[in-house]
Amino acid sequence: MEKTSRTETKIIIVCEDSQTAKIIKDCLEPENELLDNKTQIISTVKENNLEIIIYSTTSISSLRNTIDDIFHTIRLAENVLLKTERET
Repeated sequence: MEKTSRTETKIIIVCEDSQTAKIIKDCLEPENELLDNKTQIISTVKENNLEIIIYSTTSISSLRNTIDDIFHTIRLAENVLLKTERET
């Protein structure tokens, strides 16, 4: 059985510009609404940085899954942005 404790995880994603950071933040918002009451995610944009803070009392494996989901969503957003840039 995994030990559960309160964790605070901070992730900073450095984007090309503030607009890209805002787009990625907006892409993450719907996923954040699906979280249970044991996990809270706060994301802010500061210049071209997207700062994500995760507060959680879930197990480490659950936290790891949440972080994996965040990175997956970021990668999807990046792919869409790159594809859009190539088409214009």
